[in-house]
Amino acid sequence: MKRSLRLALLACASFIGLAFAGSALAAFDPSLTMEQSSYKPGARITADVFIFSKAANDPAAKITIFSPAGYSANLSAAPGTKIGRVAALAKVNDLGGGLFGLAGDVVVGNPADQTIQQNSTLCRQSPTNQAVWILNASLSGQALQIPVFVNKVGPFTTLEVCLRPPDLPQGTPGRQPLGAQLVSADFTVNNVFTNGKRDVYQWSGIFTPYTPGTGTPNAAGTVEWRTLVGLPSALTLAKAKTKKGIKFVGKLTVNGVSAKNIRLDLYGGRKAKPAPDAVLAGTGKHLAKSARLPASGRYSFSRPSVKFTTFFQARFENYSLARCDPGSPTPVTVRCIGEDIAAVTSNQVKATKPRKKR
Repeated sequence: MKRSLRLALLACASFIGLAFAGSALAAFDPSLTMEQSSYKPGARITADVFIFSKAANDPAAKITIFSPAGYSANLSAAPGTKIGRVAALAKVNDLGGGLFGLAGDVVVGNPADQTIQQNSTLCRQSPTNQAVWILNASLSGQALQIPVFVNKVGPFTTLEVCLRPPDLPQGTPGRQPLGAQLVSADFTVNNVFTNGKRDVYQWSGIFTPYTPGTGTPNAAGTVEWRTLVGLPSALTLAKAKTKKGIKFVGKLTVNGVSAKNIRLDLYGGRKAKPAPDAVLAGTGKHLAKSARLPASGRYSFSRPSVKFTTFFQARFENYSLARCDPGSPTPVTVRCIGEDIAAVTSNQVKATKPRKKR
């Protein structure tokens, strides 16, 4: 799993020209990593969407995210409602190909807005949507409003984003402003999705690239990346008795995933919430990595005594399955190139400076 920027996203609005290109195999291996604020069955969650595509990849033309079948979604928030945050990194061709950051809010848009409907028609061949989320950001002082078209389709909720080609000559109609190409993108969506019942689920991202330098989407290059979510999942952390220093113990449980050979990370810092999670970037730093876990998921960390009050959290992160599970969880049949396991952050534990013995 790629380390989240804790917010990031896409660099563009409408999708120009839906006549798909031929069969050229492209340099294109993007990924979708999802993290949730809760892994309790039936819980309302914050969903953290993290997209990554190397700067050397062909530019992305369209991204469609499928929520797991069995999750529900509330799309009734009124236009203007803030539902999350967004940030991104983009390679800006007009500025020497350097990486530049974008950041802003995720706000509910008005599906009846004429401009949104025009962009929707270009992107998904329909002007109507059950909801539209606007990713508000800016790049080099230029405001960008990126619509995400959201619809319930059978057992899924789909999020569709279309991007303009960034690699056409300057001045070409339909080119992405500043030639900005998405590299990484992270946005949160609060109180929209609700977990399903106890089971194993998959979020899915379907990515279509452009044929380089043409502005034409390459349908044959479309690939899938997934994130596996086990409901329930949990990671506990507690202090244990020890004669010297501090000892932490806990247990990792991810429904449908064996903990055997997994290694966990320990974070610490002087401020609360030192580890990143689906909502926060984390206030501390990475301190240690555990030994490989047994199948039981039980683990321990030993640390020296602290000199000042310190907060600690454990985190399960950066794990991928050896291969994709057979068969897509979506109705789209394309080549799956990878599958992450959703990250889990533990509760926090506070440690204080030991008292001097009299």
